Amino acid sequence: MAGDDENEPLLPLNKRALPLVSLSLDEVLKTENDPSWVRLRMIITFGVVLWWLAMFCGAMAIVAASPGCVVQGPDVALFPKVVFCKMDLLQQPVSQPGIRSQLQYISKLGVNAIWLSPVFKSPMKDFGYDISDYRDIDPVFGNLKDMKALIDEMHFLGLRLILDLVPNHTSNMHEWFKMSVKKEEPFTDFYVWAKPKNVSEAGKEGYVPQPPNNWISVFGGSAWEYSSERGEFYLHQFAKDQPDLNFRNPRVVSAMKQVLKFWLNMGVDGFRIDAVPHLFEDLQLRDEPHSHKEDSKAGQYDFLDHIYTHGLPEVFDIMKEFRNTLDSYSEKTDKIPRLLIAEVYDTVENTVKYYGEGDQPIADFPFNFLLVSEMERNPRADHLKELIDRWMDAIPTGGCPNWVLGNHDKGRVASRIGLNYIDSMNMVVMLLPGVAFTYYGEEIGMEDVNLSWDQTVDPAGINAGQDNYMKISRDPARSPMQWSINKNAGFSESSSTWLPVNQNYLNGINVEDQEDRFSHLQIYRSLIKLRKTDAFLKGGLHTEVFNDGKTFVMSRVFGDSGILAVINMSNETANVDLSSLSDVPDELTVYLSSKQEFIGKSMNKSSIGQSPYQADVLLFKVDVE
Repeated sequence: MAGDDENEPLLPLNKRALPLVSLSLDEVLKTENDPSWVRLRMIITFGVVLWWLAMFCGAMAIVAASPGCVVQGPDVALFPKVVFCKMDLLQQPVSQPGIRSQLQYISKLGVNAIWLSPVFKSPMKDFGYDISDYRDIDPVFGNLKDMKALIDEMHFLGLRLILDLVPNHTSNMHEWFKMSVKKEEPFTDFYVWAKPKNVSEAGKEGYVPQPPNNWISVFGGSAWEYSSERGEFYLHQFAKDQPDLNFRNPRVVSAMKQVLKFWLNMGVDGFRIDAVPHLFEDLQLRDEPHSHKEDSKAGQYDFLDHIYTHGLPEVFDIMKEFRNTLDSYSEKTDKIPRLLIAEVYDTVENTVKYYGEGDQPIADFPFNFLLVSEMERNPRADHLKELIDRWMDAIPTGGCPNWVLGNHDKGRVASRIGLNYIDSMNMVVMLLPGVAFTYYGEEIGMEDVNLSWDQTVDPAGINAGQDNYMKISRDPARSPMQWSINKNAGFSESSSTWLPVNQNYLNGINVEDQEDRFSHLQIYRSLIKLRKTDAFLKGGLHTEVFNDGKTFVMSRVFGDSGILAVINMSNETANVDLSSLSDVPDELTVYLSSKQEFIGKSMNKSSIGQSPYQADVLLFKVDVE
């Protein structure tokens, strides 16, 4: 790995700039009305409006709490009582009238931190996760000055910003890659290059270069792309437009640590590291074995067991370097901890390793995707409890739990799990100890949108082909935020949007309609208020299942106060006897319910009556001697 990178030159190396040539007034006026420039201005304006949703389009919440999650520091830290709003690309620009105009809405939700998806300069082949310059903002979103203004305004309002960083790969339009193709030093080995498997046959008639091994891209097809200019294949574990960086090269490590410091100097409060397990690959480039998974097909990612391209031991070493870079920066500046989140799709046992151990922590937390990956449609209460217990039992002592209900890679809760579970799943995630992630629009119950093949922009969906794109595409969950009943759900005045708007915005699934009435939005806000109570912040966790695996019950108690969630996850009425819960008093008050008429009612714990899919949050006091 790289050593001290303080004195390393910024990469790419500076090139001589050409002088700017000014225009005369007549030329400016003539240019102003030129059709091509008018069209360009319209495109840029539309892009700005699109990204205006970006900061909001990514969703709602990392809500933090639990004693083990508290990051101590002079700033009270990032975790206690925090809600992170995750914002996705091509939705809201950092410049006015973009995300800055929505900070009040975010604050009113109870959100006090934003996780922003990639805003770096990018050709946008993969929603901005194909970066062509790590130290600049894409013009669609504004510029560095706009970004700095956003950060400063957020800090003024007490909001924090977490940036989405993609170190595994760049765009093939990045200067690093362009110079690597040409073998220009020091970029020759900045990426993972390999000679064709049949290079010995080069020059023979009919020669076609063959990939060096059988590795498959996450998006399907070979993970190798041939460069005729260099005469070698480059690795791309995602789209072919996203060549993998070579983290075995110390200069790459140094350059990425410089990127971290650049944004720390801009004022960001931490990073979510994308695609962490993919950072290293087998040096010997050995073929990966077949997975023998049911229904897997040749050419699909799950056709192979990725023992040589996923989760190699070296990944933990580079993540420790990232951790140390953030900690060193904080120590040298304001002593305020910076947040490091790891995106890890793996088994629970492997995922929790990213917490680190002993005196060498790694991530503040790796994503817990159990509720995304294993929560089936119309779930049972006993399965929900099993998923919660599995994570809580696996995390290390002192580790901060976290719960991911949805994200930009999976279907929305309403579509994936079911419309009847919108409020109940928000209750579960918001009231479990630790950090909760809610994808944007989940606070109002947004659903996946149906889209045609022609409307598909996700490279994973495109690679799947016209017959299978809807099974693979991530686009349905990425539709624009639904603000009102105005054109395009109040998202844009343009004739069309990046992705089609779900037409249910006309039927109450929008912010404006839900602001001042009993709604998903009001329930969401009320749940966030509970996260400020001692019962949530300091209380233990007790979960049980009643009614033959159909009713899920969760209690949080601290001192003389407690929170009780009772969720009927079945399509049948239920009358539940909770007399066995010794720490819960007989008389309870319904603080929040998916059924408005139950709010404020008193109930006896021996007879909790609920209609199908009803979810209630009850508050109580405990006699403490």
